[in-house]
Amino acid sequence: MTMNWKDLFKPGKNLSVTQAREYMEARGAEAYQLLDVRQPREYEEGHLAGAILIPLKELPGRLGELKKEKPVIVYCAVGGRSKAAAQLLGGQDFAEVYDLTGGIKAWQGEQARGPEEAGLEVFTGQEDYEDGLSLAYAMEEGLREFYRLMAGLAQDEEARQLFTRLMGFEDLHKARLLGEYRQTHEPEAVPNKTTPGLMEGGGRMEDFLAKAETRLHREQDILKLAMTLETQALDLYSRMAQKSTRQEVRAFFLRLADEEKAHLGFLAEELNKTL
Repeated sequence: MTMNWKDLFKPGKNLSVTQAREYMEARGAEAYQLLDVRQPREYEEGHLAGAILIPLKELPGRLGELKKEKPVIVYCAVGGRSKAAAQLLGGQDFAEVYDLTGGIKAWQGEQARGPEEAGLEVFTGQEDYEDGLSLAYAMEEGLREFYRLMAGLAQDEEARQLFTRLMGFEDLHKARLLGEYRQTHEPEAVPNKTTPGLMEGGGRMEDFLAKAETRLHREQDILKLAMTLETQALDLYSRMAQKSTRQEVRAFFLRLADEEKAHLGFLAEELNKTL
């Protein structure tokens, strides 16, 4: 039996930006795959948090990096390349394939920035569960310290209180991770891994301090910065999950990614109140 070449290309379903956002918000990070088929330079300038980068021309040879049984949302700049990619995936027996209408140009919301390897210099992918948890704890501490320093630099009480609230969120997240760590250690044990100057999301504290110190006074600006940092954290935890060779560690980082997604939703609501 010969295969018709047309069978290799089947149209996928389209999702508007609103539909795609609702689809992702209703599901955990483990429930779908977000595929970026643009070039590395485009990805570096801005991409959807958690997206897997496989340029369109490389896709036929890298299908093994995707799971056929898991839904795929594919996007490019405006929709041309993603349509071709969705057709290719549909012809290769992927269960569900969705093409993001309008591409990332139509996306209204936060984007992660940086190359694929950004933030991964401290993560090999071989870490066990304890190492992964300790690394996340250290990065959470880095972001908490950033907010503490910004609260001290704030020029008015409103800004100081907002930075203190943001610091409190990191305290809660650290406390949860610490409790998880102590389930298999002594009651007073503390993760001993350190990442000097590295914050949640992979950013360097000194870089953000230099940019933010003189410009962050309004509530809107502070919340936008917090959303940027949480978007980077969502993206980095997703990429750590993709890189990890251990299922337990992969599941841990995907869980953290879901927590960052929920935190982003809260910050977006707070930002809407100020607009």
